[in-house]
Amino acid sequence: SSAVIADDYFTSYEYFAFAESTIVKSLSSMSIDMNGNLLGQEDEVRLPVLDDVLTVHASINLRFGSLLLEMYLSGFTLDLDNNLHHHVPSVSELPMQQLSENQKHILRKAFTKLETSTVIHRKIKFTGDVLMNQADAYRLMGTVNSLLHEWALAAKNCKVGLSMLSASVSKSQNGETIASADDIVATMITITQSIFEAFLHLPDEIQSAKDAFRMHLLAQQAAAEVGYGDLSDMFRKELKNEGEEEVRQLLLLNKDATLPIVDSAQVQESLNIYQSMLEETLQYGMHYVELDINGGAANDNRDILYEGSLRSVIGSLYLDLNEPWKARDELENAVQLLEEGIQLVDSGKYEVTGDDGIPLTYSLRLDLAHVLHSLSYTYLALMQWEKSYDAFDQAMDIYQLELLEGESPMDWNSIATTTSSTRESTSMTDRLLNYLFRATEDIDLEDFQQIDNTTA
Repeated sequence: SSAVIADDYFTSYEYFAFAESTIVKSLSSMSIDMNGNLLGQEDEVRLPVLDDVLTVHASINLRFGSLLLEMYLSGFTLDLDNNLHHHVPSVSELPMQQLSENQKHILRKAFTKLETSTVIHRKIKFTGDVLMNQADAYRLMGTVNSLLHEWALAAKNCKVGLSMLSASVSKSQNGETIASADDIVATMITITQSIFEAFLHLPDEIQSAKDAFRMHLLAQQAAAEVGYGDLSDMFRKELKNEGEEEVRQLLLLNKDATLPIVDSAQVQESLNIYQSMLEETLQYGMHYVELDINGGAANDNRDILYEGSLRSVIGSLYLDLNEPWKARDELENAVQLLEEGIQLVDSGKYEVTGDDGIPLTYSLRLDLAHVLHSLSYTYLALMQWEKSYDAFDQAMDIYQLELLEGESPMDWNSIATTTSSTRESTSMTDRLLNYLFRATEDIDLEDFQQIDNTTA
C-alpha cells in the first residue's frame, strides 16, 4: 500500500541521514572535511584508508541524493527545518502546478548531495566504476535542474555526465571492468533524453537539440539490437527503421512494461470527445474556424486545417495511452492535411478567419511543426529510428524559421496550457487544446452550432 511505501521512504531517509552523519564524524577524526579536503598534514596512518573512506562518503551522497529525488517524485516534500511531508498528487496535477517552497527544498537538498558526490569522486583515482558513478550523479543533477526549470544547467550537467559515460566506455575498451553494457546503454538513453529535452526549452539551441536527439535515437537503436558490439562506435552508426511486424510483436510482448504514466481515464474521456467532434465534422461537413461552445463560424469548403488539428490532438492522446500505431495513423493524416491547408493559404485560395471575419495572424507552420514533433516521438515508440529523426528534423527546421526571438520550441508547445502568449493569435491546435482543458463530463456536442454545407 502507499502507506507502507511511505514508511519505507521514511526509514531509508533516516538511514542515509545517520550514515552521512557517521561518515562525516569519521572524516573529521581524520582531519578531513565533508568534501574530502585534508585539514591538516597527512600522516602515514591515514593515507592507506583515505580512498576507501572517500569512496564510501561519495557513495552515500550519491545514493542519498538519488533517494531524495525519488521521494520528491513520489510526493514527498521537505520543509526548511528538514521535516518530511508526504502528499500524493494526481497525475494531471504534476505538470501543471507551481513548485512549493518545500518541493524546491527537497530538490535543492537532492542536488547538494549529488554535487557533493561529484566533488568527492574527483579526489579518488578515476576508475571505470568512479566514472560511472560520476556520470550517474551528473545525470541526476540534470534531472533536478529540469524539475526546477533550470534548462541551461540541466543541459550542462547532463553533457558532463555524458562525457564521463563516454570515458568509462573507453576504459572498458582497454580491458578495465566497469558496469554492464546494459547499464551503460540504459544510462546513455536517459542522459541523452534529458539533454535534448533541455535544449528544446532553450532559445537558439535548435541544432543542439537535433544533435542530442540523434544521439538519443542511436542509443535507443543500440538497446534494441541483439548484442551491443563496440559501444564506442554507437554514435557513429547510421539510423535505420526496424521491421514493422517485429516491432509489433515486441511491443505486444512488453505492453505491461510500458503502461502509460498519464491518467488513462481522463485521457480516454478527452479522446472520446475529440473523436466525436471529428465524426460530426466528417459526417455533416461542418467546419469551424473558431472552437467555441457557443458556436463557431463555418464555410462552404472542407476545413482541412481544422480537421488536421483535430487529428493531431487525437494522435497525441493515443500516444499518451501507449497506442503508437493509432497515434501514427492520426498524426500522419494530420501532417498531410496541414501541409495541404498551408499550400491553399499560401496560394490565396483559403483564408483563416475568426467569427468576426478578421484574418488570424498565427503561423500555420508552427502547427505543422508541433504535429511533426509529436510524430517523431511516435516513430520512436515504433522503433522507426530514421523516420523519427526525419520528423524531428523537419519540426526543428520549421521552429528555426517561425519562432520569434527568444522563443523555444517548448515555449510554443506549452502555449495551450497558459493564459497568455506573446502571440497575437494562438493556433488552431492551441484552441483545441485549450478546449480540452475546459472540457467536462456534461458537455454535449449538440451545443455546438451545426451548419450543413448542403443548406449553406
